[in-house]
Amino acid sequence: MKKWLCACLTTAALLAQEGPDYSTYSYWDFHPLHAGGNLIAIGSATVKPKHHSDQGHVIFNKANAFVYMLVPISQTSYFFPKVEWNTFTLDWNDNPKFNETHFHYLQFALTFYTNAIETWRWIMRVDYNIDVKHLSHPSSYGLYSVLFWGTHEISPQWKCHVGALGYTGFEGQEVYPVIGLDYIVSPKWLLQAVFPITYSIEYALTKEWRLSLKGRPLKERFRTGPHEPQPRSIFSYSSVGAELNLHYEKFLRIEFEVYGGYNFGGNFYIKNKHNHDPLYTHVGNAAYGGTALNWGF
Repeated sequence: MKKWLCACLTTAALLAQEGPDYSTYSYWDFHPLHAGGNLIAIGSATVKPKHHSDQGHVIFNKANAFVYMLVPISQTSYFFPKVEWNTFTLDWNDNPKFNETHFHYLQFALTFYTNAIETWRWIMRVDYNIDVKHLSHPSSYGLYSVLFWGTHEISPQWKCHVGALGYTGFEGQEVYPVIGLDYIVSPKWLLQAVFPITYSIEYALTKEWRLSLKGRPLKERFRTGPHEPQPRSIFSYSSVGAELNLHYEKFLRIEFEVYGGYNFGGNFYIKNKHNHDPLYTHVGNAAYGGTALNWGF
């Protein structure tokens, strides 16, 4: 989710920049339909339950495919309806609570972007995720999330970011502040730190190619099926890594990136179906890599 939000902001911000007179262009010249996918894989990492001496290993990887459309409603405001199919693997070899390792869900999202207010850009986004194996039980297997993100241009070099990001579902809810800064050091260098979404030091090799050192937070919250040793367990995996990222972009036509780095581990907990009786673990370090493609047509 966070990755696509950054891509959405970049695309919409570029649309808002001054440039040629597009009044003679067809809407389809902007390639408003987009499709693509993402893949990330983290190597085997140690996982140790707190207050236990036993130690196992966990593997996490995720892939998705998506389609979305750019829908202008004025010269300064746009909608981005999106549908995404996601699959991920979370395999702890000594998991005492559930045996399921492969999970699949659909994500429906609607994003609104506007720069109608001078020196501000705003993104408002609503998501709904549903387990594809349990479509008939949306109250138990659905997750809602909301983003409200504003970017204010303090000066031509400095921008500040404010807002909030939250979710509700799987017997829990949380709200995080969105806060940060970005600084244009020169036409080729950009520094950006926006909690909890994106952290990067970026260098423009050419107009299309960018090389970055990035921080990548990862988080998945989900529920298992009813036929596990602990039925309908709720679990959460979160970690953070640092990577070298190579990114290519041809404006509104194609975006591609490939990256590799090191994940510094984090936390993985499992609770029962009522979100009680937690089993907390610590996840160790591991290498990771991934790629992403976004094609407009």
